[in-house]
Amino acid sequence: MSFLHVKGPFCRNCGLSVFRDMTAKTLIGGWWGYVSFIITPITVLINLTRHAKVAGLAAPMPPPGGLPYQRPADPGAPLLTRPIAIIGAMVPLLLLVLVIAVNLGG
Repeated sequence: MSFLHVKGPFCRNCGLSVFRDMTAKTLIGGWWGYVSFIITPITVLINLTRHAKVAGLAAPMPPPGGLPYQRPADPGAPLLTRPIAIIGAMVPLLLLVLVIAVNLGG
């Protein structure tokens, strides 16, 4: 189990990019341990509460006076349209179906 944390400051686009990427990775890789199976849904809920804050950030703007700046990240596809997130969200559901099938069959 590992905990990752990314510190900003972020504009809206960069914040959404980091949020979507890290939450998708949590959904696919967070279930593979006894304690992780409990911690993953809590982590995803915490991330979702932070999503509103990230989505409310200011739009990216170049600094005044033509100062150099880094181009904002592409936020990419919404979280629930990413295949890795969909597959990761199905893991606990598939395990639940498996447990029910084993218990009903035995």
